[in-house]
Amino acid sequence: MPRSSYGFSPDVAAALSQADRGLRARMGNHHALFDYWRFAMSTICCVEAFYVGFYREGRKIVYPYTFDDTIAIKRYIPPEVSGYGPKGQAAWILAHRRPYTFASDNGLLLHRGISFGDEERASADAITIPLFETRDGVPEVIGLASIQTYKSNSYTDEHVRAFEWTARSVMTVLAREREDDLNRKELAAPVDGAAENDQPSVAEVVQDVSEILAGIHTRICAIEGAVPAGERELVRLVRELRQQCEQGQTKTMDIISRPSVHAENLLNSLSSKEREIAFLIARGGLTNKEIAARVFVTESTIKGHVSRILRKLGVEQRSGIAARLEHFFD
Repeated sequence: MPRSSYGFSPDVAAALSQADRGLRARMGNHHALFDYWRFAMSTICCVEAFYVGFYREGRKIVYPYTFDDTIAIKRYIPPEVSGYGPKGQAAWILAHRRPYTFASDNGLLLHRGISFGDEERASADAITIPLFETRDGVPEVIGLASIQTYKSNSYTDEHVRAFEWTARSVMTVLAREREDDLNRKELAAPVDGAAENDQPSVAEVVQDVSEILAGIHTRICAIEGAVPAGERELVRLVRELRQQCEQGQTKTMDIISRPSVHAENLLNSLSSKEREIAFLIARGGLTNKEIAARVFVTESTIKGHVSRILRKLGVEQRSGIAARLEHFFD
């Protein structure tokens, strides 16, 4: 039978077409997006374990979605933040910018990583791919995704290409969401004069909330397992509660999973003029009036630029601009 222009068999091409429509329909709900991605790949090949991760500074990865189909009841694994070493799979993906397959080294690189799901069993086949985001026309690796199975020799080159194809659809959805967010923020009124305090970082708050939600999820799963099968309405209500909790966990972890790994990416959302002003603030602590004199615009124009810089860098004080850009002064 004829294959598609991308080399996919008719059945796989049809499944990918359906997957693309389903993924785009789940914009705005990341738990549903990643869950459907897993389901879509399972219609093409065997998927017993699946995860999505996004790189962060300090050799950290945020995992907003992890799934293992071999664990009774607790198939969904709560989001988490984990470190990764310089010689593991995550570092390899970041450095080589191409898919890793179990067959390439008989799983040696895969098994160097941290176990998840059923830790008493080792995956016998796996595909791990980089997730790309285009910044100023250049694709950057900002994350990774993996499908795994306990059955050996399950994945083919076509499965690798299908996984990469669906990943592009997922990243298109995420990119469109960020564009929409930026457009909405442009309409928001700037917030000036917020006082500095010793409140915990966003990452610390997210970790605390994630732990609370993980505890709630565990209790819901216990209730779900204890409800008699004949109590259909109660079973339905508890299942819906569990799914809502899982969506809440993914949304919570999304708060720190969106930024990508390199500090340079912080500047990508700023215009050239905003970058110039941001560096003047970070380097010399200049006032709006002093900056206006240097760049030959009015003081009120500088005030508007500063408000947008604060919003785009995710800080409330001018001192926070220097903290965000400290990487460039090393």
